[in-house]
Amino acid sequence: MDASRPAHPTSGYLPARVPMTGTVGHSSRKVLIATLETPDRICGQALRVGYTGPLQTDLAIYRLKVRSTPDLPAITLIDFFVLEQGIFRAYER
Repeated sequence: MDASRPAHPTSGYLPARVPMTGTVGHSSRKVLIATLETPDRICGQALRVGYTGPLQTDLAIYRLKVRSTPDLPAITLIDFFVLEQGIFRAYER
């Protein structure tokens, strides 16, 4: 592995299939994801692990598992994420 390149892109992720909402009533358990740089190439999946609250309008919380290349194992990112305005953003409590 090249030490000068990060194991995964850090600029951002979005659902590979849009439109996609991130609310309790309409969230999927697993969502394929892509990077902002290459939105047409699937690089992993977002796994729903909870919600920001009990209301139907509250956002689903996801963990992201990404691959930098198809032949490498997936890496689970440390942060939790919510889907806001079509982009997965780090969730801050």
